[in-house]
Amino acid sequence: MTSPAQALLLPYRAEHTPATAAQPGAPALHRMRLTIGDQGGLISPPVHCERITFSLPAAPDARVPASEPVILRTQLDLPRGPGRGRQWLVEAATSDPAVTLLNLLPAAPARFDGTWALTLTLDISTPLGDTIRVLEETALDNSPQHHTRSAPLAATPRTS
Repeated sequence: MTSPAQALLLPYRAEHTPATAAQPGAPALHRMRLTIGDQGGLISPPVHCERITFSLPAAPDARVPASEPVILRTQLDLPRGPGRGRQWLVEAATSDPAVTLLNLLPAAPARFDGTWALTLTLDISTPLGDTIRVLEETALDNSPQHHTRSAPLAATPRTS
C-alpha cells in the first residue's frame, strides 16, 4: 500500500511475506520489503530527506519471549547517482520484543524526485503486524524548513 498523501511527503510501499517452515535447526524468518520514493512518476516538487524511521510492531498474536534475541538481516538497494544520499546507514533497535525500530540515515540529504527508489528488505524472526509507523524528516524542494511527519502504513502480502 502507498503512503497517505496528506501526512507524508514521500511515497512508500510495504510488502510482507510470512515465514515458511525453516530448515531443521534454522529459525523461520519473516520478510518485509519497504520501498521509498517510487510512485511511477515524478515527485513535484522534489522532497529532501534527512532521516526515515520505521516502527515495526510484532503481530498482535505473536509470542515473543523477552529472553530471546531478535534475528534481523537487512539489505538496502539503492541506485547510484547524485542526490541519492551517497551512502545510507541502517540502524536497528530490537531491545523491545514488541517493536523493532529501523532508522535510515543518508550520509548527505537525499533528493527524491520520482526517478529512483530506495528499497529496504529485512528478514526478521519476529512475526510482524500489518501496520507499521513511518516517521520522516523531510522538506519540499522549494522550502528551507524541514518537518517531521508521521503516519501509519499498511503492509500488503507479497504475491511473488
